[in-house]
Amino acid sequence: MSAGPGSRAALLQNPLFLVILAFLARYFSVPERRRSANQMPVSNSPYRLVALDIDGTVLDSRQQVSDRLKATLATLVERSVRTVLCTGRRWRTTLPVLEQLDHAHPVVVCSGGALIKRADDDSTLYKMPLKHETARRTVQLYRERGLVPFLLYDRPLDMRELKLPAMERARAERLPYVQVHREWVETCPAYPAGDEDAPLVIYTVDSLDRVRKAEPHIRESLAGRASIKAMMQERYGKDQIALEVHDPGASKWHALCWLLERWKLAPGQVIAVGDDVNDIPMLEAAGMSFAMGNALPEVKEVAQAITADNDEDGVAAALRSVFLRDDT
Repeated sequence: MSAGPGSRAALLQNPLFLVILAFLARYFSVPERRRSANQMPVSNSPYRLVALDIDGTVLDSRQQVSDRLKATLATLVERSVRTVLCTGRRWRTTLPVLEQLDHAHPVVVCSGGALIKRADDDSTLYKMPLKHETARRTVQLYRERGLVPFLLYDRPLDMRELKLPAMERARAERLPYVQVHREWVETCPAYPAGDEDAPLVIYTVDSLDRVRKAEPHIRESLAGRASIKAMMQERYGKDQIALEVHDPGASKWHALCWLLERWKLAPGQVIAVGDDVNDIPMLEAAGMSFAMGNALPEVKEVAQAITADNDEDGVAAALRSVFLRDDT
């Protein structure tokens, strides 16, 4: 039975009822006041994931991460945006960079997209190794052309992940790369036994002249069976270049797509930043992409925008231009 006019009038004269009514009016008219202190605003930007290359991008020429970039990534966490490192580095050599970035996501795309690892438990989430037949042929081609092949495997951190054919050990000792990473290299037969898992990547790091002479023949011989990329490696010397052989399905972007599916995100919600040829697929496909000021010309060609170089906080500048434009 509904209340009559007299009942409503009496209710409106009740002091307790008026206090409750005033409180409810304030509560529903100012929704921002209902946030708890740790409920941060979600960014108005459509982007929910930032994919960052490491060398030449996140790291400056001194192999350091700037304080400004660290602060910028902390702000992205507050805005519910994930930052995922996407690198050609091995898992082991990626970890020191991840440790500099307190606010990067623990899931990392490494080995040029052939591997996804999780830092908090060293688990493997995804991998795209070479096929055994392609790997054997690659080792043979490298040796024929005077290159030392390194076979990279997915291994726990307490095990060596690099294998080197025993007959190449003497030649390998002349390489600056081996002088830095010797403790993680073990020798093996010409190609490991067939019951072992296939390598993620086969690569060398050698002089520019030696690699460029061998590269055309290797590309021609593996056409259709592998993805091949040559990238400068100046941290081992000004003339040092890597020649990497991956499975055709292994790339930073393919690995990111695997994550996007599981995180229920769309390619258009990704921002990608990079500087080298192995970044091109993700720069082409992401919703927004930035090439570093120090990027190769072909990388700048495919990116939607160009930011400052890695010694001028180019990554921080790019991300702030998207997420922090309205901040003071």
